[in-house]
Amino acid sequence: MTILLHYKTHGLRHEIKYSISYAQYLELRSRAMCFMRHDENGTDGRYFIRSLYLDDIYLGNFNQKNAGLTRRRKYRIRIYNYSDSVIKFEIKDKFDSYISKKSSVITREQCDSIIKGDFGFVGDMILHDREKAESDKFRALRMGFIDCACKVLRPQVVVDYDREVFICDEGNVRITFDMNIRAGQGTGSIFDTHLPTVPAYESGKMILEVKYDDYLPSFIRRMLRSKKLSLWQLAESKYSLCCMAQSNYYGKVVY
Repeated sequence: MTILLHYKTHGLRHEIKYSISYAQYLELRSRAMCFMRHDENGTDGRYFIRSLYLDDIYLGNFNQKNAGLTRRRKYRIRIYNYSDSVIKFEIKDKFDSYISKKSSVITREQCDSIIKGDFGFVGDMILHDREKAESDKFRALRMGFIDCACKVLRPQVVVDYDREVFICDEGNVRITFDMNIRAGQGTGSIFDTHLPTVPAYESGKMILEVKYDDYLPSFIRRMLRSKKLSLWQLAESKYSLCCMAQSNYYGKVVY
């Protein structure tokens, strides 16, 4: 029986990140293929992810990360393979080594409104369809509506990467390999396939993320602790890496 962890009203999952080389990726991938399965989305578990992160004018979320705060919150709009068929507005809370994510599926029109800093459609929903607005699937939008009014959230940076996903039902484990991490200006269209981006991570390196509920199966734990691989945990987030990359490459364009 799975026992989900909670903090107040937040359902929590463990999250561990590692910085890995391409050689380590090949070794881990070959092991994962033996006892895990690819995510059914994408081709062979691979797909492209683009996230547009929102922050205040002081880059409060970015600075909280750099200051080492253990409780943080990030806001983003996420799409897959440049498509507008599934658009998500997400709020990700970090509680030390645990995460909690709330997500609401939005329309293209609602996405455009949020990018302009207009959450008014959420207020209209609360006024005219309160039952729908108070449902769990719109929880992220309700929270975003309040936070946007208080913090004046605006687009800051686009985070692009290619992801390969492996899943294990035991422990509800999700292992992701995030590669080709790139940063783009948050002022462009997130559906633009030619949006200029700059590299945000060391060449030949990628990020391994391991997420699970209450326990990590022993065979996965042994894989990650292998002396042959010598994995090192990563402290930076993709958002902070892309913020720094965007600043470092200011005035330059890389496609």
